[in-house]
Amino acid sequence: MLHLFTVADRFQIDGIGCVLVPGLSGEPGSPCIRRGARIRLRTPSGREFDTFIKDIEMISIRPRPEKLTLPISLPRSVTKDHVPVGTEVLLLPEDADTVPGPGA
Repeated sequence: MLHLFTVADRFQIDGIGCVLVPGLSGEPGSPCIRRGARIRLRTPSGREFDTFIKDIEMISIRPRPEKLTLPISLPRSVTKDHVPVGTEVLLLPEDADTVPGPGA
């Protein structure tokens, strides 16, 4: 599994769902991650569950960062209450077994 980022904050936005920041790196040489990519979320307490990237958001509510990042949104079954700050976001390989998430 590839570590994509650690959640610094999360928002619940009407019509979009749970959005995680900082998000995917947009720096040259970063892996190309697409919508639908399977991810594992590992909370600070050690709980793990799998989901997928519903969308890559083009929002920024902060000053221009040193590194370009793109927040991601999750399926509506995952809310910000499921994803505490400090949660690791990991890219799953194609053949990984799935750990059921909220609502499963």
